[in-house]
This record gives sequence, structure tokens and C-alpha cells, in this order.
Amino acid sequence: MAACAMTFTAHRRMCRPVSVGPRRILRVIAATLVVLVAAGCSSRGDDVADVRIATGPDPESVLLASTALALLESAGIDAELVAFGDERSARQAIELGDVDVHLAYSGEVWLDSGRANPPGDVSVSLDSVGAADLERGIVWLRDADPPEPEGVDGIEQGPANATFAFFVAGPPAVDADLRTLSQLSLRLSERPDASICVDSEFGRRPDGLAAMLSAYSVRRDRPFLAADPAQAVLGVLEGDCIAGLSHATDGRAWRAGLQPLVDDLRFFPAFVPAPTVRSELLAERPSVAIALAPLVGELSTGLLGRANARVEAGRPVSAVAAELAEEVRLRALERLRG
Repeated sequence: MAACAMTFTAHRRMCRPVSVGPRRILRVIAATLVVLVAAGCSSRGDDVADVRIATGPDPESVLLASTALALLESAGIDAELVAFGDERSARQAIELGDVDVHLAYSGEVWLDSGRANPPGDVSVSLDSVGAADLERGIVWLRDADPPEPEGVDGIEQGPANATFAFFVAGPPAVDADLRTLSQLSLRLSERPDASICVDSEFGRRPDGLAAMLSAYSVRRDRPFLAADPAQAVLGVLEGDCIAGLSHATDGRAWRAGLQPLVDDLRFFPAFVPAPTVRSELLAERPSVAIALAPLVGELSTGLLGRANARVEAGRPVSAVAAELAEEVRLRALERLRG
């Protein structure tokens, strides 16, 4: 699993029903206030007007940060993006207090802390990194008791999970009926000649593809086609492989009409994108947590994947971010009315 996670990080970017009613939004805010009290935060003064949002160079990172910007500005909160050359620098900026908000990935923060084997369980992943960051004065905005997405509908339920995912072709492809990795494993057993496309390092390492196949009761020595994520998407489209490995929110795959399979055994580590905010800022401006609540509760793997697809197609990031902000806001309102 550690090798799998490290390969994923190098690529930079893979379930209970979610309900975001009044109680859930209140839980997001209440959880934030509870940790602020525990941290013993104090206000830094009323003279701070801007909220600085860190973003790395990765397109998904820019999109997420821009979506947070759109949500904050729609709530009347002045905010700006601060670009960094890599995600580690963006992360260090919030640790040093140079920025106020950073859209972080739970599995990536886990690995950067020097630990191996990030958990596949979304709640365990968020609990662990959240507890460690609280000591640094950083709060992960999240539900106090987030439900774990389950089943094939988990792709369209929050929280989003940008971890590894196998993609298959959509209708009318012969394997479009597949929805989970367990179903894929059965198909591979039935068709020993079928190929899968995976990154060469992941494919060679015993704790990579072999371990995943073993977890899903498929022969560990199964051959594969070496392919980076872009090549894997192309391989599925051209019929060279039954499934290709990328990350679950890959805009290329979503734009091509491929569908990610649910990792129903949670083999892959959770990489949940979530707003991390300086506790000092939240103590003085709790409205920031309220403004970002739709992003916390409503962003799903599917929503993020389709938004990435629009960026991949050439839409301006700012325009897509405004659309994504409106999508999560409308979903939150629908839950409130329900």
C-alpha cells in the first residue's frame, strides 16, 4: 500500500448516503467551533480584510482553490489566490501563517508527515490528519461525523475522493456494466486474455498491482500493459485494455466518457480534498466556515471529475470554478429544503 500511495503522489493526482440538511451544516460549523475552543485560539484583530488561499500548480488544485474563492466572494468575503510552485510549498505556507486557506488532500498530508500506508477509510484519514493539524493551528473543515459513501452511488456522494481508480468505457462498450472493482475482478477471472493498463512502477511492485489483485482474489501474476494515466485512458478508449488506472477525478477520463469503478474493498488510500483553514482566522471570522460549508458537504468525486473535464476541454478555470461553486451551493440548498 505504501508503494501504491507514493506512486499516486508522484502522479499528483481514488458508503453511507450523504445528507446535508440543516443539522449537517450546523455540524460542520459546530465541529469547527469545538476544535477552536480546544486549541485555545484568540482573535488576531479586526484589521484583516483579505483571506489568502494557497494553490499549487496542479490543475485540480487551482480549480479547488478557485471554487473556494468563488464561495467566499459570493458570501461577501474578500479573498485572493496565492500561487505556489508545488503543493508542498502551498502546504508550508499555511503552516507558517503566510496564507489562510489551503485545499489539501488527506492522503497526501498523511504521507508528507512521514507516515506510510494512508488508510482507505475516508473518516479514518480525515480524523488522523485533522487531529495532527489542530496542534499546528490548522483546522480541516468537515462534518463532525461524516458518512462514508458506499456502493456504486458513492461516486456521486460527498466527500470527493481523488484516489486511484480503474476506469472502464461507458455504453455501448461491452464492459460498461461494470461498477465496482469486485465486478472487474470477476470479469478478469472470466476473461484471462483481457488486459488492464496500469503505471509500470505500480504494475511491477509486489505491494502495487499484485497486492491489489490479491485483495480482489485475482491471480497476482496477471500480465498488464504499461501505461501512464493519459495512455491508460487512451488504451480503454481504443479497446486495448478492459480497464485503465488513473485517479478518480481525472478530467481526461471523464471528458472521454469513461466511468470510474468503486473501490469497494477500500484497497487504495483515501485522498479527500478538503479546505484547511488557520484556526486563528476561524476564531475571528467563523463566516469563512459557513461560506465553505457547501464545498465540505456536497463536493463529490463525480462533480469534481466533470468539472476537471470541462477544464480539460479548454474552459477557463475561473468559469468552471464559478459553476462548481454554484453546483455545490444548489445541492446544499436542495438538502436544506428536503
